[in-house]
Amino acid sequence: MNCPCGTAKDFKTCCEKFITGEATPAHPEEVMRSRYSAFATKNIPYLKESLDPQNRHEFNAAATQQWADGADFTRLEIVRSEENGNKGIVEFKAHFTVKPIGENPAAEHVHHETGTFRKNQGRWFYKTGKIHE
Repeated sequence: MNCPCGTAKDFKTCCEKFITGEATPAHPEEVMRSRYSAFATKNIPYLKESLDPQNRHEFNAAATQQWADGADFTRLEIVRSEENGNKGIVEFKAHFTVKPIGENPAAEHVHHETGTFRKNQGRWFYKTGKIHE
């Protein structure tokens, strides 16, 4: 299966190795791609694990699971990716469809965000994000 993050690679050789802990992302963009793939595959524990340890206390696994279960992730678009020392940013557009609820039809959405990343003890983590309106 192709990786949900949008590369031409197979999921096993792309993001799955990060999600399972077999490898560690070497760049902020790999963290972002693997987080998108974790949403697509409903791997909520990885979403928490890839968060900056300083921000994990804010993570609500049950709410994240409920939201992810109600969406189909269709495409990830990387707008730009930069790293400077132990800091990085990735601007991205996450395309997804919210599943129909009752009489409400499925709805397509684009989440446009610039995420900040921090390298701590040799590992990159997602820190925060600024949503673009």
